[in-house]
Amino acid sequence: MSVNKDPWFRNHLIREGIMRAIHDTMEHRPDIYLLGEGAHIKVHFDAPDIERDFPGRILTMPICEDGSSNFAVGMSLAGIVPIVDVISSDFLYRTMDAICNTMAKAETVGRPRTMVVRAEFLTGGPTSGQRVEALFAHIPGLNVFVPSNPVDAYGLMVRALNTEGVTVFFEDRMIPDEGTLACYAIHDDRSARASLAVLTSQGARVAKDGGGIVVVSYGITCRRAEEALADTSATIVDLRSLYPLDARQVEQLCESSDDNALLVVEPDVGFLGIGAEIVAHVVERHPGVAVRRLAGRRETIPASRELHDRVIPTAADIRRAYDEMMGLR
Repeated sequence: MSVNKDPWFRNHLIREGIMRAIHDTMEHRPDIYLLGEGAHIKVHFDAPDIERDFPGRILTMPICEDGSSNFAVGMSLAGIVPIVDVISSDFLYRTMDAICNTMAKAETVGRPRTMVVRAEFLTGGPTSGQRVEALFAHIPGLNVFVPSNPVDAYGLMVRALNTEGVTVFFEDRMIPDEGTLACYAIHDDRSARASLAVLTSQGARVAKDGGGIVVVSYGITCRRAEEALADTSATIVDLRSLYPLDARQVEQLCESSDDNALLVVEPDVGFLGIGAEIVAHVVERHPGVAVRRLAGRRETIPASRELHDRVIPTAADIRRAYDEMMGLR
């Protein structure tokens, strides 16, 4: 099949992996529903197969994120698996009572249920693009997934839909499309996609195995690390899941590293962030490891794309930090 004739390939982005995973799972799970603001419109443009095959399981809600999330909580407690789309990461603040104060505690006060909350990191400035992943990773009862490529997006969404509890699933719109088309060589092979889902459930992914400095990242900064360090001996680890966090995988790689060094790069605010947790885990067990951390600034995301790049570590920032650790600058 020619790629340009497949509606799933319209954008070749991570969203295609997410929507294909939802469609594949909905085919054999009649308890899964999609809901959110403009849900019908979004599915119409992003996943026409879902609109065609499951029209009665798409619920467009009023413009009220706290209302949608509370409605999804009720669905979940009734035995339905809701995927609630709040669009922008900033709007998650309006859902925190439902997600953090009700659903996250379901395992403690009753039978745990499954619920997936989708949000996007946009590039629209102060009210449409804040990095909030570490905030939700801190809450007991929540899982947090941030895929950096379409294959992981597929596998992580399948994992989320089959995991008890609440999963906050972030789509990073800043991630470029370069190189993602090859990930869909198996787009017509259902068994191959199922195998990918199993692999993605096994923790962090080694994106580049070079035996040298261990570079740990996720989302957009993982893709930037792969770009910046392609010609080096660095070992690059994509966390994929911020909770559960596969810190043991990072520790094992540091133990086997030729350079006995760790560089952690995160797009979220560095203060009390995921990178600090990784560094603490490794240093507490291996005090001799040389450590450096790059992270986003504790600032509101600016509207200017040029200024945006100064808030989140760039490929040049990552290469500079690597070279300094290697003594090349």
